Amino acid sequence: MIPDIRQATFWEPPLPELAAALQTGLRKDFKEVEVDIQACPDLRQLGCAFAGLGGRPFLIELGGEPLVHNPRYRRHGNFDLDVILGCLSRQSSCLLGAGFPSLVVTGGKCGELIPCLAMNGQNLSKLARVGERGHCVVKSYASHLHGGLGNLYVCDGLPSDVIRLEVQRRSGEQASLPLAIRTALHDRFSDCGRGEIALGGVIRIVAGQVRAHISPDFECIRFPYYDADRNEVFRPDFLRYYQGMGPDLTCMSVLWTGDPTGGSLHLRPTGEHTHFFSTAGRSEAGHYHFDVTPDTIHYIGYFHPAGHVARVANIYRLLETGSEVQAWWHQ
Repeated sequence: MIPDIRQATFWEPPLPELAAALQTGLRKDFKEVEVDIQACPDLRQLGCAFAGLGGRPFLIELGGEPLVHNPRYRRHGNFDLDVILGCLSRQSSCLLGAGFPSLVVTGGKCGELIPCLAMNGQNLSKLARVGERGHCVVKSYASHLHGGLGNLYVCDGLPSDVIRLEVQRRSGEQASLPLAIRTALHDRFSDCGRGEIALGGVIRIVAGQVRAHISPDFECIRFPYYDADRNEVFRPDFLRYYQGMGPDLTCMSVLWTGDPTGGSLHLRPTGEHTHFFSTAGRSEAGHYHFDVTPDTIHYIGYFHPAGHVARVANIYRLLETGSEVQAWWHQ
């Protein structure tokens, strides 16, 4: 089946303007801030499946929480990236980001998916799962099937100039670096009337530790946590939280300042989605929340703006209109 896809455009300010906004804005939350424009390093040295962030970049947002948590719709949350990228004429693209695994691939098991792959090349995607003792288990994820929720940065994997940022020693209240980046861009550009901004990239956590979560398997959740009529989580403590993963983490991060349509795309309300894995051989991976060591935290990030977003299978739009949720994607 052809996926339900709607596209919208982001504003792409020149890299020097973005770098200047981040240099100023990030000083509100970190004692040491350096932002400049550099040639992107070879991201394969950081555990990525491709070298650069350049080449016609855009975002994909897949599905939504009802396709993960609502038992009525769960079976529909299974996307074939080959089909989606074929519809967008981008079959040979490279992807990174954050999402949920295909339950077909995992045999119904949950977790946090860290997509990082070249569609015609290497797939270094990983899956973080909750082990039998509550510990984090990290596995390779070799499939092109994706679950019912995800945010992806898509490009050709080419060398390009990027925004390099390095921040250390958090002094402000905003403990999430992607949210601090969003705030810095919003504060600088919200009144210019040019539109919303989106970025994708890779963050290294060189020192310090972070709070994370992993979605446990459905059968391991011992209490109701999701309102199937309102389609919202009312008990976020169903997640398994980990306080103190790191350092030596590589994060795949996608963020945007707002919905370029004013709300009809139903983009993820947080405006960002960041997953990570350890590059030091530790069994650490999952959904990044924020740092828990403000005195020692040290990030180095590489970001590139994205020109548009492809919204795939907007479950919220269907639910609003009363349309039938059907098999738009891989069965």
